[in-house]
Amino acid sequence: MSDELGKKLEKRIDRDLLAKERRGRSEKGVFDKIKVMDDVLDKTTIMILSKLINSGIISYVNGVVGSGKESKMYWAVDPDGKDVALKIYLVTASNFKKRKPYLVDDPRFSRIKKGTRNMVELWAQKEFRNLTQCVKSGIPSIKPIHVLKNVLVIEFVGKNGVPAKTLVETEIDENDYKDAISIISQLYKKAKLVHADFSEYNIFKTENGLIVFDLGSAVDIRHKNAKEFLERDIKNITRFFVKRGLTVENPSDIFARITK
Repeated sequence: MSDELGKKLEKRIDRDLLAKERRGRSEKGVFDKIKVMDDVLDKTTIMILSKLINSGIISYVNGVVGSGKESKMYWAVDPDGKDVALKIYLVTASNFKKRKPYLVDDPRFSRIKKGTRNMVELWAQKEFRNLTQCVKSGIPSIKPIHVLKNVLVIEFVGKNGVPAKTLVETEIDENDYKDAISIISQLYKKAKLVHADFSEYNIFKTENGLIVFDLGSAVDIRHKNAKEFLERDIKNITRFFVKRGLTVENPSDIFARITK
């Protein structure tokens, strides 16, 4: 980020922080300088976050709560004081080049502009659309709130800035296995989607049951490789439960039942 832009942002942080202190609030401000001002916040991303604040989508950002090859997850708060999550896709992530097949052959995205930033922004729009389809279909998934360029605003699943545990981090039982397979089936039959990256790392286990997330790779069932992805999803999650000592159904039988 440029020095000038950095100084402007810092002044705004100080201004908002002072205003909150005067109102008796303990929050750290719009952006926590130490936690947030890193390589993710290039000039464009800073402007996007400013727009989200000005439009009333979020009030401030606390800091990073998760990191991956393609994105970083931030804990933020909306104007009503409710926790939300910001998934900021890394515009510099070279890994997005490998993701192109998940876009090119999806009939919902016929026009794909060249350039990494365009690819990243389309990927954010794709995940927002996939999550919207899930919610409309009654599938237990995280809820989308807003998307702007490479920033996706979603429901925060967890408490006090601590994300809920994923399936791999918890003790599992037969009901978890049945619910996981049910989610795969519902995605295909109701939302007309295949997750294409379904695993124990992309499922929250909460008091209210399993919640699937990270649907950027999910494709329309009309995608030429949809059934191949579906088969892979079933095998991957089956392998996890087998390793945990559960008795499972033959993946081929599950695939046949879902696609019949």
